[in-house]
Amino acid sequence: MRVLIADDEPAARRKLSNMLGEFAFVEVVAQAQDGESALQQIIEHQPDVAFLDIEMPEMTGMEVAQRTAATDVHVVFVTAYEHFAVKAFDTQAVDYLLKPVSASRLARCIERIERSAKPGMPTPDEGHDHQTAGHLSIRHGAAVRIVEFDHIAWLESVQGYCRVWLSESGQSVHHQKSLISDSSLAQTYSLLPETQFLRASRSAIVNSEQIVRHWTAKRQMMLMLKGFEDQPIPVSRRNASLLRQRWTV
Repeated sequence: MRVLIADDEPAARRKLSNMLGEFAFVEVVAQAQDGESALQQIIEHQPDVAFLDIEMPEMTGMEVAQRTAATDVHVVFVTAYEHFAVKAFDTQAVDYLLKPVSASRLARCIERIERSAKPGMPTPDEGHDHQTAGHLSIRHGAAVRIVEFDHIAWLESVQGYCRVWLSESGQSVHHQKSLISDSSLAQTYSLLPETQFLRASRSAIVNSEQIVRHWTAKRQMMLMLKGFEDQPIPVSRRNASLLRQRWTV
């Protein structure tokens, strides 16, 4: 997705560019500090999307949108003023973002652009992960990561989201220690093979192949996973007996 950003405030352009940089498939191909320059950049670079501030020198974002209506560019207005909304959508803008733009709101905007760019394309379940053979598709905002089951060490519930902690091999592949999924822990657990992943507690699911040791401390079972020796995982009493039955040293 090739993107242009037009805003007369350098800080605003920089912030939006940095936020868009979090999406692996988005490339900022041009920036403009006024409406006239934005129009020229759209003609020259033919971006897929133009994020336009409404109040700019030389030419407003509305005027830029009207003069590029015959092109294929998708227009998103970014402004601090909510009263422009009705007029903005009269220009057939794809979306309207109020400053300061949050990461979650920008993610929804990107998803909307993808759907409008591909009419008739099935819309994936909002905020849900999906499973294919041997893999889990982890969705966070507009980004999707395909993760092999063997690359998952354990999963943790964090404020309604699911944090997927990667195994040592998973960290090597994805170059980070964990991934955040928009799905809940329960939703993600339902997609994992029961023979490999075991529930340790209401807030933690472990990959049984990553368990290297278990012990009891203060009447509570604890698990140690490979690569997470300094991060022992407590097991609820309800699940302790099941874990002992299904996992042996």
